[in-house]
Amino acid sequence: MFNGKKQTDGTRITDLLAELRSLARQNPEDAQLRSHLSRGLFSALTHVTEAGQHDERETIVQELRDLAAEHPEDDAVRRDLARALFNTLNISHQAGDEANRDRALIELRALSAEHPRDEVVQEHVAKALFNAMNYAHAAGDTGGRAALLEELRGVNEASGEEASTRLRLAKALFNGVSHAVEEGDADRGKALMRELRDLATRHPDDAEVRARLSKGLATMLHQSCRSDDAAGASELLEELRLMAGQHPDQLALRESLAIGLSDTLHVMGEGEDAGRRADMLEELRTLASSHPEADTIRARLACGIANELSVAARAN
Repeated sequence: MFNGKKQTDGTRITDLLAELRSLARQNPEDAQLRSHLSRGLFSALTHVTEAGQHDERETIVQELRDLAAEHPEDDAVRRDLARALFNTLNISHQAGDEANRDRALIELRALSAEHPRDEVVQEHVAKALFNAMNYAHAAGDTGGRAALLEELRGVNEASGEEASTRLRLAKALFNGVSHAVEEGDADRGKALMRELRDLATRHPDDAEVRARLSKGLATMLHQSCRSDDAAGASELLEELRLMAGQHPDQLALRESLAIGLSDTLHVMGEGEDAGRRADMLEELRTLASSHPEADTIRARLACGIANELSVAARAN
């Protein structure tokens, strides 16, 4: 049950939406009114979703579908429909409604294919594919996950690697690296890392893609440490150092470097070069002092100190 204020708000939303609908019906050729109606429908969609009004939600989504079908040239309506379908995919998944979830993705794919140069549509289909990949991974559907990644690659390429689609691809590639490490598939992890490096190289000014690359490097370094691949770990650590040095103002890179330093120290025994261990610990201290607000770096410094304390205690 809703309190009185909620009921009043709901009534007001219903009345205002009815007024917008009436204005648009009376002036069917007025594109500006139509865009305001689609925006109003999307706003109302948020309200009915939060209120748990499933039937009303479906009615509004269908109204947006119909409006977009009647006016395929109308960018504003099409983009509100893309937003609504993306929300529908996520809400349906949360509700366990896989049929409605999958239908929303199919519709987004069709919208994307019809309007390959609409950045808003491409952004939302890329986000939907990324989420669907996460759902497939959680369900253990590795084949579906791989197919969705390939589809996301195609969307990114078709969009001209526009910023929002390449960000979703970078996130998906980083997730793929993490999954490959978890599943013990070193070759796939390395292949996805190469793809992530290539993406970052093609877009050297994209800090978001660069951040995912640094996280992928830290993940692969951790795996190299676990598998006693000292040479591989050393190469990855140098790559992290280089990135962090080239972009000193990007905290995400320095966090990844701190993780790499800490992991490397953790696997180095007392028989290793004591001077190198001391240099790496000092490197962690410098990172922490440069970024006193960064919890991740501070925690990794503490881990490094504790590791060195343990080594010193064993040596005595």
